[in-house]
Amino acid sequence: MGMPMAEAGSDALLAHSGVRLAAGVRDGTLSPVALVEHSIRRCQTVQRRCNAVAVALYDQARRAAEVAERQRDQGAPLGRLHGVPFSFKEGLGLADAPKTCGSRRRQHKVAGFTATAAQRLIDAGAIPVALGNQAEMALWPETDNPVYGRTSSPYRNDRSAGGSSGGDAVLVASACVPFALGTDGGGSVRIPAACNGIFGLKPSRGLVPLTGHLPLDERGLGQPNAMAIARHFAAGPLCRHAEDLPVLLEIIAGPDPLDRNILDSYVHRPPPAALQRLYLCQPERLGWGSRISPAVALALDDVAHHYQSQGTHVERWLPHALNDAFAIWLAVLKQETGVRLADILGDGQPVAHLAHAWQALLGQPQHATGPWLATVLDSLGECLGNPGLARQLPKRDALLHALTERLDGNSVLALPALPGTSPEHGHALRYPGDIGYTALFNVLGLPALTVPMGRLDKGCPVAVQLVAGPGQEPVLLDAARSLELAFGGWIAPPF
Repeated sequence: MGMPMAEAGSDALLAHSGVRLAAGVRDGTLSPVALVEHSIRRCQTVQRRCNAVAVALYDQARRAAEVAERQRDQGAPLGRLHGVPFSFKEGLGLADAPKTCGSRRRQHKVAGFTATAAQRLIDAGAIPVALGNQAEMALWPETDNPVYGRTSSPYRNDRSAGGSSGGDAVLVASACVPFALGTDGGGSVRIPAACNGIFGLKPSRGLVPLTGHLPLDERGLGQPNAMAIARHFAAGPLCRHAEDLPVLLEIIAGPDPLDRNILDSYVHRPPPAALQRLYLCQPERLGWGSRISPAVALALDDVAHHYQSQGTHVERWLPHALNDAFAIWLAVLKQETGVRLADILGDGQPVAHLAHAWQALLGQPQHATGPWLATVLDSLGECLGNPGLARQLPKRDALLHALTERLDGNSVLALPALPGTSPEHGHALRYPGDIGYTALFNVLGLPALTVPMGRLDKGCPVAVQLVAGPGQEPVLLDAARSLELAFGGWIAPPF
């Protein structure tokens, strides 16, 4: 597991997994100071091209690395990730650091405490070097906001980094850090992971606390519907190498006094046998979405052929209700939690839609276009009584029953994470239904994982999504490792 010290100055150093870097720190072949310095230099390079960093933590990271190195040299007990740099989403919150969530209304706010999941990584010895850029108030599948600006893909500058945790996905994909922490309420970990060709996990409901991120942030913790909304969200890891996933999940999972949705801890135990069943789901498109690209369709076929060659039973399955995935997600959030996007975008204050429209015409918008437009449509729907949403709830129930029946053990569902590779900037304005592939599993509470397929299409990474039954993360993580070995996983960007 150890690595020669000579690698500490090479461009390839942080391309290793977090697990391997931590092992190198423990056995003395790697220096936390060198790791952090290399991470900072790479962040600075990537920032000039992609604008992935919202808040640079470079000075405090250097100080933390010096402490970590002294602790190692003095024989102190070391955490599982001792001395390894990482990043996490700006909106999760690091105590006393900016916490704007990309909103002009919050541009002077700082975090009152560090998010629980992030603090657990820090307690395990990991060193935060940056807070990643995000979509404004985490309300859009593209990372853009009026405070920090837009983040672009490291593979093609004219393509989106995804959202809302897009900045951290870029930092991981570009080998600035080996892993990062984002949040996922409709695909906000898995969509950026797909856009940037890395692994992104949304854990099962009740496993990883959201505390620190809205709605369980400084303002939201006192709101009566905060727990109901948070039930459909989760913090989750982003990483380049599948071997990091079980370690990261074991660290960040577990009960938290502020997030009452969290019931379980996680101890990784590999499945006792090979995968028994793979359900292959390949719709041509979802409602309000774009058509699946040939590259994604081929990747799904390759997943099926891989498992067939290992004796796994492969069955094509396309439930009719999947076409309404976006509407089902929206219906559950509106009908069962009472969430209002205007409350989120306005940070508890009214959103002046006409004033924003005028400011946008003058080139000085108060909000990013996507989140603002979503808020306008949400408010309009409320005025009209949200017609048609109630009839989506039985579809959710039937789909959950069908999935849990099929994914009752050592089985997974394979389907797109996105219909194509990283889309052009602004794509979500035309095809909002594309998030249905990921958002559906937030309201179903099932674990879902984006898996990079070791190939590019028109210069951008190709990925698929795997879904397992409730609490079946070991099956997902084992499948991720199998596909990584078979197809190569992450591909470095061209700079």
